[in-house]
Amino acid sequence: MIFRFALAAVTAAMLLTGCAPKQATQVSPDFFNGPTRVNISHLVTQADDGSAVMLTVDGNEAGALARGESTELRLPPGEHKLGGYVPTLFGIGRVTIQPIEITTSPTEVTHVAYSVTRDKPVFEKRAPSQDERS
Repeated sequence: MIFRFALAAVTAAMLLTGCAPKQATQVSPDFFNGPTRVNISHLVTQADDGSAVMLTVDGNEAGALARGESTELRLPPGEHKLGGYVPTLFGIGRVTIQPIEITTSPTEVTHVAYSVTRDKPVFEKRAPSQDERS
């Protein structure tokens, strides 16, 4: 009898410990107040299904980018991995897009384009447009 009670008490303690709220140990980075600029565009292609891509910087979510839109991130200077993912139907899973490495500098604007070509989503670095060079 004592063995059953002890087993039930240990099981209940383990279950209740699993339900305890988790403490946030990591502060969410701010991608909009750094000294460098990264312009990211979601290019419209025939292979694109119209899904918004969730941007990630160094593995942390930085916001959504809808089809045909652009956004600007402001990051600390240095090397970063810019990638993302697209949630699948009903949010059950995700399709991860291979990140690219970028190096940001306060004196230059980094341009990146996201597109889907031949059913393959990719991020690629772009040269600045003529208007931005002058």
